[in-house]
Amino acid sequence: MTTDANLDTDLVEVSPGSEASCRLEVRNTGPIVESYVLEVLGDAAGWAHAEPPTVSVYPGSAETVAIRFQPPRSPQVVAGERPFAVRVTPAENPDGQVVPEATVRVLPFAEIAPEILPRTSRGRWGGRHELSVSNLGNTPLGLALAGSDPDNRLRVAVRPPQLAVAPGEAAFVQVRVRARRLRWRGHPVTLPFQVAVSSEETPPATLDAATVQEPLLPQGVGRIVAALVILALLGAGLWYALLRPSVKSLAEEVAQEQVAPVAQQASAADSRAQQADDKAQRALGGGSASPRPSGPTPSNPPLPPSATPSAPVAGIPAGGQSFSRRLAVTAAGGATRTDQYTVASRRVFVLTDIFLQNPQGDEGRLELVVDGTTVLTVALNNFRDLDYHMVSPIEVRAGRVISLRATCRKAGTTLDGAGGGGGQCRDYALLNGYTRSVSTPAA
Repeated sequence: MTTDANLDTDLVEVSPGSEASCRLEVRNTGPIVESYVLEVLGDAAGWAHAEPPTVSVYPGSAETVAIRFQPPRSPQVVAGERPFAVRVTPAENPDGQVVPEATVRVLPFAEIAPEILPRTSRGRWGGRHELSVSNLGNTPLGLALAGSDPDNRLRVAVRPPQLAVAPGEAAFVQVRVRARRLRWRGHPVTLPFQVAVSSEETPPATLDAATVQEPLLPQGVGRIVAALVILALLGAGLWYALLRPSVKSLAEEVAQEQVAPVAQQASAADSRAQQADDKAQRALGGGSASPRPSGPTPSNPPLPPSATPSAPVAGIPAGGQSFSRRLAVTAAGGATRTDQYTVASRRVFVLTDIFLQNPQGDEGRLELVVDGTTVLTVALNNFRDLDYHMVSPIEVRAGRVISLRATCRKAGTTLDGAGGGGGQCRDYALLNGYTRSVSTPAA
């Protein structure tokens, strides 16, 4: 063998977003001038290279080249050790190549991007929100979530209060707020609250949100009730003034017509009884008999019962399950990057709402692609938050891919206030809807 190559170290440490290097010595033990091609192998090949990539070495001498490592600050470059090698191939004798090996250690970094949607909810009792936390670092994070109300007028519940998020992934939790006291009447009141997201690796982040508490009784209900009371009093007055006397007189006439025959029969019976008594007294030689009192006894008929109707309750699509997915794209200036989601097997994703976010104010283009067809294209510099509700929902069948593609022209300002977005555009899309089984017919 006429080629000898050695690395000057067995371990190289590098932080994502920075650079580290080691030295490679190439020695020509052959009789002729040899040109060598240098190539980095392994997982580090995408962000490592030899400088220069080719070198010429005279017989019996050696040349030194630099092996530079420049991993991007991205969740795709996971922290940890990974082996690498440098293949040294002689141009004149390709079969005499050598491959020295070593290890590169990528150091961990932590970064999160929490968001709460919607920022403001409405309701008489409280509201519901959804908290999403994206892990933009290259190591798993354990997060603690807690809600608070500075004015102690709300109960804030975060479920679950703890979660673990893998690098490049996002987790979603439910945030429910409930007013401690009911508001019966008056104007709606805005009640602010906060949700804190903390971990051991990152500084705590606090998100501000609010719920608008609406009164149980709508505005103007007092005037409506007063008007109804006045109308009821006027109706009662008209009844007693006009209708009640005529109804009473008519009822008396009908009662007299029904009672008169009975009274006549009772009077005739009393007369016959009186005559019989008189005859008996004369027969016995006694005095006169005293008359017996008589009179009819009225009765009151019972009232009929009443019935109460019932109403049906509406349902939801049969077999449907609520579903949401968040796509996140990080792209350097002048680059185009894509994040995608594949619909699970034997399921159909019915897309009803799309919420686009550009929290840094990046400039460029954002596209939503469904199964290779671009369904939405927007300019990043035209919005920060953009909400679409699909009048006709989009059905995406199993195995089909939904992609969020971002073309970064200029990065905006990061959430911590650093200018230029760190050279990275960060844009997101929240897809809401429901899924159903393939065998279930569409609702």
